[in-house]
Amino acid sequence: MTKNDCPEFISFDHDLGDVGSKTGKDIANWMVQRDLDQEGKFIPDSFYFNVHSANPVGKENIEHLFDDL
Repeated sequence: MTKNDCPEFISFDHDLGDVGSKTGKDIANWMVQRDLDQEGKFIPDSFYFNVHSANPVGKENIEHLFDDL
């Protein structure tokens, strides 16, 4: 189920390709910014996520983006 095209669950990986490619953090940043722009109406209250990245710094950075939502 989705609300405003945001899934209720995402499993993030940080490193998505070659150096210079977008990362999972870029996607998470976009989601958080869109939620802020829509005054909290993009990411549903039921949203949850997992970060399965082998990059420990990238994993932590993604996790902290959602701390205040």
